[in-house]
Amino acid sequence: MSYGRSIRIATRPSLLSMAQANELLVLLSSILCDETFEIIPLASEGDIKKQVSLKTLERGVFAKRIEQALIDGEADIAVHSAKDVPSDIPDGLAIAGYTRRLDARDVIVQREERSLDDLPRGFRLGTSSQRRSCQILNLRPDINIVPIRGNVDSRISLIEEGTVDGVVLGAAGLMRLGRLDDMSSFLSLRQSIPDVGQGALLIQCRNDDILPIVSSCLDDKTQMEITTERAFVSAIGGSCTSPVAAYAETFGSQITVRTMAGLANGTKIYTSEITQSLGNLNEVGEMAAAALSEAGAASLIGDIDG
Repeated sequence: MSYGRSIRIATRPSLLSMAQANELLVLLSSILCDETFEIIPLASEGDIKKQVSLKTLERGVFAKRIEQALIDGEADIAVHSAKDVPSDIPDGLAIAGYTRRLDARDVIVQREERSLDDLPRGFRLGTSSQRRSCQILNLRPDINIVPIRGNVDSRISLIEEGTVDGVVLGAAGLMRLGRLDDMSSFLSLRQSIPDVGQGALLIQCRNDDILPIVSSCLDDKTQMEITTERAFVSAIGGSCTSPVAAYAETFGSQITVRTMAGLANGTKIYTSEITQSLGNLNEVGEMAAAALSEAGAASLIGDIDG
């Protein structure tokens, strides 16, 4: 049974966002053979305010314009980087699910193939992420973190311009752009716990007849992992302004959740890891938040009763 008209996919206009939308289009087209799709690029507030530091913009700044398109009926499906979507979903919208997660690790891009441990003192490393800054500076306080913004191409171009010596990016973004060869080294999960949802695409739609159509095409394993990570964020609450991270992996009937909270300058950092049986994933996320609080992060994220 056909939806009755072309299904409109809303996304941001950047090269990476368009690649993500095309990834979803190919997936849906291969399963929903009777449907047709079109991509609608829409600039978010975060895209328009390119000169404004991300620290001063509220979380969700890259998602709100796309969500409004769903609410207003301009589009039927929204595709986001899962890490860009806050815990609170607007009334009338739903998370349909997630595409299969790609490599969630962070990577360093630079001229030479050196690991984080091998970078020289004073190395200028560009990133706009406080989460990345926190974990890198905790390991290498002698590195200079340079705040940068822009798409993947513009960030990498800063190396050639001499503004920075290297940049930190997500492996998944480079993979989706066919640029993983630009990477010089991975940051291990022990060195840098990824952002919540990093590496996956979050698919959002109105809570109507489009929801079951889209949900049937998405990845169950990724759904379980990111549902747990997002429950962790909900448990620590919106008042937490410290850099935090959570990364969940399922192994058979169990799920392991690594979490982190710290200060952006790396002088304080707390980590925790729990493994639980698959079950109520929201409860597992809450338990992960409680374990991190008990590990010493209560002053940063609050004392949470898991």
